[in-house]
Amino acid sequence: MAKRQHSHQRNQSLLQWSAETWAFLSLRLFLALRFIVAGLGKFQDSEGDYGFSNLYDGFVASQTQNFSSNTNLPNFLSSPYFHCLAYIEISLGLLLFLGIRTKHTLAVIALNYVSLAFGMMLLDNSSNVSAIGTHLLLTAAALYFVRHNKFELIR
Repeated sequence: MAKRQHSHQRNQSLLQWSAETWAFLSLRLFLALRFIVAGLGKFQDSEGDYGFSNLYDGFVASQTQNFSSNTNLPNFLSSPYFHCLAYIEISLGLLLFLGIRTKHTLAVIALNYVSLAFGMMLLDNSSNVSAIGTHLLLTAAALYFVRHNKFELIR
C-alpha cells in the first residue's frame, strides 16, 4: 500500500508539489545550466566565436601554463584535466538537466567542484575558492533534496 501512495505522490500536478520539490527543481536547473554554460564557455574566444581550437589553444594552453608557472603541480597532471574539463562539465550539465541518474550525477558534480576548488587553492585564489564553495553548497543542498525529485528520465 505504501508503494502505491508513493507512486501517486510522484504523479501529482505541479500545483500540488511541495516546497521541497520546487527547491530541488530550482537547484537542479540552476546547477545544470551553470555546468553547461561553463563548459561551453571554454570553447569561446574573446570575440564570442566558438570552436575546438579555442578550447585547446586558448583555455587549455593558458590554464596549463598558469598552473605550471604558479604551482608545483606538474604538467602531466594538469594538462589532461584541462583537456577534458569542458566535456565533463557539458556532459554532467546535460545529465542533470535531463534527470539521468540525478543523485549520482550530483555526487560527481560535487567532486568536480572539490577538484576545481583545490586548483584555486593551489593558485591561492581565495575569491574563486569562495565562489566554488558556494556552488558546492548548492550541490550539497540539491543532494539533500534529491528525494523530492518528481521528474527523472533514468533513475
